Amino acid sequence: MKKIAILIRVYDRIEDLKYNLRIIADTWKSNDYYVIVVSNGKSNGYIIPEECKPLIDKLIVLEENAGHRKGNSQLLLEGIQHIPEESDYTLILEADTWLYGDAVISKYTNLLAQSVDIVWASADWLDKWHALGTDYAIIESGYLRKNPQLFNFEIFPEFHIANYLRDTQVGYLYITENMPVHVPSYVRKYPYIPNKEGRFYIFPKSRMVTHHVEWLKGGMEQKKRYFNIVADTDYFPEVKVSNKAWKRFRINFWMNLTKCFVKRTWFKAKVYKETED
Repeated sequence: MKKIAILIRVYDRIEDLKYNLRIIADTWKSNDYYVIVVSNGKSNGYIIPEECKPLIDKLIVLEENAGHRKGNSQLLLEGIQHIPEESDYTLILEADTWLYGDAVISKYTNLLAQSVDIVWASADWLDKWHALGTDYAIIESGYLRKNPQLFNFEIFPEFHIANYLRDTQVGYLYITENMPVHVPSYVRKYPYIPNKEGRFYIFPKSRMVTHHVEWLKGGMEQKKRYFNIVADTDYFPEVKVSNKAWKRFRINFWMNLTKCFVKRTWFKAKVYKETED
């Protein structure tokens, strides 16, 4: 059984955090987890509820918010200071990223353990550039301790992290169960993409949903329905869903169909996008 730190960062998605912590406690059973929650929303009235605290091993509440461009980095930089020495791996997680069960975590920590040169696992974020998803990523904790600057960015963390791994001459794995993330930019509208970002927020293969509830018709109730569908259970009994298998098939069909879309990497290799970080 591996010892894994879970670093959850939250600003205003307090309701998401409440459900996420319960899902982790109820369904993540294969490893020994240490839950760290870092919040920077207190000054704006976003308070961690008392009911959440028994499910948190280490709670860090920051008095000042570094702002939109730096806030994500602020949370990560503070959180990694509290990773226990005995934790071999660290999972960074947004509060609104819910995952039913921990099979994917076990799979990719096992793969990371097989190579000293590969220290990161997450989704491939974009087709054109080297960019790595940060909503849900698994990192070798020893590398993080030696390289805290991995999380020192102003904006575009996906580019910064890919560049930093390149510069420190280490590699990464793609969590394919959390892909594809985006459709090509020429696709203006597509099923299961609720906004103009061209981004999927539901991943049946990993049993994960990542929706921002304000972009969902039906809000939190619809997010719970999607979660029940990918989990194949009525985890949220108040929103029971029929024909879950058919609904998962439809989601997978539309996601798999994107493999047929013309992509830049069919003709040119990915490139690194330099940032001002």
